[in-house]
Order: sequence, then C-alpha cells, then structure tokens
Amino acid sequence: MKNVLKAWLRKTQLTIDPTEYNTQVVVRGNMGVTDIIDELLNEDAEINREAVLNIITRYNRKAADLALSGYNVNTGLVNMRSSIKGPLFGGKWNPNVNWVDVTLTQSEELYDAINDTTVEILGEKDEIIESYHVSTPVTKITRNYQSKVRNVEENEPQLSTVGEPACGIAFRTWLCKA
Repeated sequence: MKNVLKAWLRKTQLTIDPTEYNTQVVVRGNMGVTDIIDELLNEDAEINREAVLNIITRYNRKAADLALSGYNVNTGLVNMRSSIKGPLFGGKWNPNVNWVDVTLTQSEELYDAINDTTVEILGEKDEIIESYHVSTPVTKITRNYQSKVRNVEENEPQLSTVGEPACGIAFRTWLCKA
C-alpha cells in the first residue's frame, strides 16, 4: 500500500531566507491497538478480535520486559534499547536525578514503509493562534495557553503568562525566594 502524508507549509520564523518553510503534517486522528485490530478486521473477517488483542497485549508486555531487562529488542517495526539517564553522584542511583529511558529506532520494515511514502503539500498554512489546555502533573494546576506552535511545555514554576514580546522571543529573569 502506498502511504501518503499530507502536510501544510509554515514559514520558518527564525531565518532571513523568505523562501524557507517547515512542514506541519496533517494529523488524521489517533489510532490505538484496538483501532488497528479493527482495521485488520476490515481487511480479513476471519481474524478473532479477542485473540489478536490478547496476542498483541502479551507481545508488547514481553517486548517491554525484555528491553527493560537489558536486551536490545527488534519488534520488526522498531528496535528498542534501554539506557540509564542522569549523573550517578557517588556511583549511587537517585530517582530524583536518574531515570530509565528506552530509545526507539526504525527497523527495516518501517524503513521500507517510509521509502514507500509520498508527501502531498497542501499549501501554506495560515498563522492562526491555537489554544492549549495544559495541566501540570506535579501540582495538578491547569492553565490555558495560546500559541502559534504545537509544543507547549510547562515546567513549574518557571512558566508564567506574559504579554506578547515585540520580536517573538523574550528572556525573563526569575527570582526565587528562599
């Protein structure tokens, strides 16, 4: 099956070249395991939904267990490799500064699918401001933000809402009271 990614052009803001653009892929929705199984059922009615869900769930759990036990795991779609992040002061694990991470890289099957994908540019996207509802996991405080970009990250207490800076970027000095 030939894959087609549709994308909008967005002017690159931090460049002097007026012909430079980035792309924003059109997200058609979110698909989870059960949605993928439904897609498989649409292709082949002889698949037992419950059995496939059970196999996939067990497969994912076993692949995660193996990756987190020190194995490099190739699922056919991605390669998984575990690592430990953060400095180990005094050679000791500290959950406040150390964490386990799993790196995913594309495997041959995904690489082949990427090579079989075409990109359809839809034109230039309007620079509209999008609203985001952000909840801080630690404090559970929820705020609304407006941004021209999709990635909004809140690191409490460093983020606060301020007026629009003239150049699009502003640096603020944060004063911490002891």
